[in-house]
Amino acid sequence: MKEIEVKLTYKNKEKVIEKLKEIGACFREKYDLEDHYYSLTGKNMSNTNELLRVRKKGSKKELTFKGKCETEGNIWERVELNTDIGDIETMLKIFEHLKLNKLSNNKSTREYWDIEDVEIAFIDIIHPLSIKFIEIEGPTKEKVERVLKLLGNTVKEAGEEIFKKLDELRNQN
Repeated sequence: MKEIEVKLTYKNKEKVIEKLKEIGACFREKYDLEDHYYSLTGKNMSNTNELLRVRKKGSKKELTFKGKCETEGNIWERVELNTDIGDIETMLKIFEHLKLNKLSNNKSTREYWDIEDVEIAFIDIIHPLSIKFIEIEGPTKEKVERVLKLLGNTVKEAGEEIFKKLDELRNQN
């Protein structure tokens, strides 16, 4: 399965939501997540192309492999594979025994909007520090670019720099 997405920053969430409604997007859901990121070779979130994520959403727990980015620029395209797991703590202990690099442990709130087959997510990382951004994810680069264009000047492409604060915090500890 491919993941095709772009990360964005914004100044005024209400204006972005207003624009989403104007272009026909519909609110889907809002929930809390806890994510643990690991890598065999990477040391930071902003320079890691292949990583493992363990995610908890309510009672659902999953393991995700994210492959190397296959495109250049701020719209990322890469392999993403997900599977359900039973016990997060055991999975994290396995990662430690394999000596994987712990990149990040985040808690966030996600708010999802849909327009056709494209997903727009407001992501508010609340731990270990506060970072707010948007991800637009869709089945093709063209569909992601189309929604990005429709949002106009309410958003700005962000790329990897949004993870630098997380990397800096991790390096201080």
